[in-house]
Amino acid sequence: MRHPKPFPASGLLHPLVLGAVVLLVLNDHVFKARWPSWWTGKLSDVAGLAMFPLLLQALWEQALHRRAREFRPSRAVLPGAVVLTGLCFAATKLSEDAGNAWRWALGGVQWPFRMLGAVLSGAPLPHVQPTMHTVDVTDLITLPALLVALWLGWRRADVTTVEQAPPPR
Repeated sequence: MRHPKPFPASGLLHPLVLGAVVLLVLNDHVFKARWPSWWTGKLSDVAGLAMFPLLLQALWEQALHRRAREFRPSRAVLPGAVVLTGLCFAATKLSEDAGNAWRWALGGVQWPFRMLGAVLSGAPLPHVQPTMHTVDVTDLITLPALLVALWLGWRRADVTTVEQAPPPR
């Protein structure tokens, strides 16, 4: 099977990554409200951990692409993104201070969308508000979901390497 030539951030277009993003959004905005449970809490964590390192890798690729003549996904960036994601996730699940920093950071990222909605509806401009977050050590059982991101990213780099290798003699 011929794989399309990768381009910066194309790792985000893998069906598993897109599915994780859709699942994360649906779970956080629909499932948790309708069926609040232990499972819906863990589902967001699994989906986020499976896709977030690939988002970091995509941002890295976009930043470096401007300087490179030819693009090739790197196996080297992804382990750092996986470790960084895992450490930050663990910190937010173990520490109130880290959890509060995450709540405000995510609230800041969501604010432009809330502001746009207010402008379009004629409502007053909203303030930045922290998101909901629960410090819960049991969420650490979802850390193996990081292996999905690692597998997808390395597979993407391996396919590129195989396609660019010279034919055997």
